[in-house]
Amino acid sequence: MFKNMNIRKRVFVILAIVYIFSMIGVVGAGYYLLTEDTRREAAEKTELFLRSMNANQKYMSQYVRPELNELIGDEYFPEASVGAVMLAKTAKILNTAYPEYLLKISSPNPLNPDNQSTPFEEKIIAGFDKGEYEEYSGFTEINGESFYASAIPIEARKGCIWCHDTPEAAHPDMVAEYGTTSGYGYKEGDIVGTRIVYVSTQKIVELTWKKLAFLSAVVSVLFLVALIIIDLIINRSVVKPIETIVEVAGDISRGKMDRSFDVDTNDEIKSLADAFNRMKVSLQKAMDILRK
Repeated sequence: MFKNMNIRKRVFVILAIVYIFSMIGVVGAGYYLLTEDTRREAAEKTELFLRSMNANQKYMSQYVRPELNELIGDEYFPEASVGAVMLAKTAKILNTAYPEYLLKISSPNPLNPDNQSTPFEEKIIAGFDKGEYEEYSGFTEINGESFYASAIPIEARKGCIWCHDTPEAAHPDMVAEYGTTSGYGYKEGDIVGTRIVYVSTQKIVELTWKKLAFLSAVVSVLFLVALIIIDLIINRSVVKPIETIVEVAGDISRGKMDRSFDVDTNDEIKSLADAFNRMKVSLQKAMDILRK
C-alpha cells in the first residue's frame, strides 16, 4: 500500500495510525483513572455519611438514652431508645437534603418489615457472618440505577436482646406495632444484619464521561494541530525540494542544461542536489568531448 503513495500521503497515513492507537491508549487509560476516581469519590461520600450516622448513634446511646430512660421509665419511645429507629429517622431527614444518599438498617430477620434485606444485602450479611470481611464496599444497581454501597455488620448486643429475644420479653407496645412473626430469636454476638449506605453514582458517572469526552477532544485537537504542523514541515522541507529536483532532472534529460538543482535546505536533500549538480557538470563535459 505504501509503495503506491507519495511521501506526503505516506506520512499522513502513518500519523493517522499513530493517532488511532494513541486515542485507544488515552481513552483506555483515561477511563481506568476516571473510574478509580469515581470509586474514590463515592467511597468518600458513603464513608462520611456512614461515620456521621455512627457518631450520631453513639452520642444518643452514651448521653441521651441513659437520661431519657430515667425520665420516661418503661414508656415505649423507640425513636430515642432504639438505635436502629433513631438512625432510620435521622437518615430520612438527611435524605430530604441529600437525596443521593440512602441509609438502610437491613436484616434477614427484621422487626420492622421496612428493614427486610434484599438478596444483595443478604450476601453481604452472610459474608460478615462467615468472617469474609469486616466492612464491605462495592457497586450495585437498584431499579436500573448505579449505586455505591458501603456496609458494616450489626452485631446483637446485650442491649438488643430485650427487644429481640422473644415476643413475651419484648415491650407490649412494640409487639403490638410489629407483631410476633419476625425480629426475634437474636443471640448475643450473632451477626443479625448490616448498616448499609447507598450513594447514587449517576451524577458521578455522567461527570466521568464528560471528563473523558473532554480529554479525548483535547488530545484530538492537539494531535490535529500537530498533524497540520508536521504536514506543513514535511511538505516544505522534504516534498517541495524533492519535487524541484525531479522537475529539474526532467528538464535536463530533455536537453535544458541551463537548469541547476537548487534547494533551500541544508540537509541530506541538499547533499543530493549537490551530487546531481556535479553529475550534470560531468555530463556536460562528456557531451562536449563527444561533440569534438
